[in-house]
Amino acid sequence: MKQDSGTDLSKMNLSFVVSPTFGSAQTVKFTAPNPGWKLKYVLIVATDGWNESRNELPKSLPFAVEIRDANLSVLYHFADAQFPYFTNATGIRMADVEIPDIPIEGDFFVSFYGYRSIALAAELQNSTGGSYLYDKITHQLFEGVVQTKNNQTIPVNWLIRAAGM
Repeated sequence: MKQDSGTDLSKMNLSFVVSPTFGSAQTVKFTAPNPGWKLKYVLIVATDGWNESRNELPKSLPFAVEIRDANLSVLYHFADAQFPYFTNATGIRMADVEIPDIPIEGDFFVSFYGYRSIALAAELQNSTGGSYLYDKITHQLFEGVVQTKNNQTIPVNWLIRAAGM
């Protein structure tokens, strides 16, 4: 499932954005397609900034993914270092994070914590309204936007996708 425009990734107008604070997550809202549906994978397009033109590998950086229900309660939390997920010779990677089968009914959220180090892809056109910033301290959702050089905001689609059956 996707909450972006569905345009081919190679044709999207993308920017890579770190979360604005250490305690915030780039979050996408999804709706389970039918009763009994189970979330199995989360796909995330992001980068740690490294590519093969650099002589040294980057420092180990943490990231986390959380699955939250419609009330924003945590259903699953996953954390790891970025190397097998976001360190890539081309600089950008669609990471496949396997999730234990989680039965989902109705709306749910997938949150990505890059801890101001790992930049998530943001589609800058055709916002669907399904992307948010989640503040872990206040437990609030805010519109998913990026700020321009002119201090204007643009609504975005975070490139987080969900797969299941």
